[in-house]
Amino acid sequence: MTIGIVIPARLDSERLPGKVLKDFIGMPMIEHVWRRAQLTNPLLETVIATDSSKIKKIADKFGANCILTSKVHKNGLSRVGEIVDVLKWDHYLVLQADEILIEPESLNLLARTTLNNSKYQFFNLITKLEKLEEINDANVVKCLTREDNSIITMARKSNSIAPAFDQMEYTNKICGVFSCSGDLIKELVSSNEQKIEKSESIEQMRVIEIGYNILGVHITRNYPSVNTSNEAMTVLSILQSDSTQKSILDFYTK
Repeated sequence: MTIGIVIPARLDSERLPGKVLKDFIGMPMIEHVWRRAQLTNPLLETVIATDSSKIKKIADKFGANCILTSKVHKNGLSRVGEIVDVLKWDHYLVLQADEILIEPESLNLLARTTLNNSKYQFFNLITKLEKLEEINDANVVKCLTREDNSIITMARKSNSIAPAFDQMEYTNKICGVFSCSGDLIKELVSSNEQKIEKSESIEQMRVIEIGYNILGVHITRNYPSVNTSNEAMTVLSILQSDSTQKSILDFYTK
């Protein structure tokens, strides 16, 4: 069984345009994400998939394998679907280009879980929520899970009447890192956009809505991705002050 990493990246992000090329400590965000993928053990082949010649030019400079794709894709999974017949892997680990704080060990865990579990075709990293305000923060995609960690549903805001403190006990955050079999990717990109997927703007909901299960893979740290200018400032602060992040940063900047 083969698995590799695809980093889908587009320049025209709606909430923070050009964010994948935003500089963090002397390096564009997309390079940070790619270099962290290079710390997987064993090393997984990594490809950047983008619709931007500007991103490709920069990716070529720092040594990444970068494939130009169509500009018509609505989300990262659709972009990955364009290149599955080129790469021909059994499974694709999709690492969103704004997951600048991803720990390489989290990628290792997701890859191992994917290759060792034939019951599922789709896997998603999840973490516990850390702040009460995340319950109704639309920038934080959340999920409810069963006892076996399979995901029941996802949403951006809670529709529960339970107190927010109680919801913290059973609500998890969806991370922007998932894996999917090549066969399921082909089925997903050939199927129509689903109702909840569209209304919530959560691409993984298509998996659940067409009848497949997603296994949540727990990691311990709840890092923010970069969707807004405020989140960019938060991420920069974490890169500069968090001991784990500083250690990872040292691996690829020294």
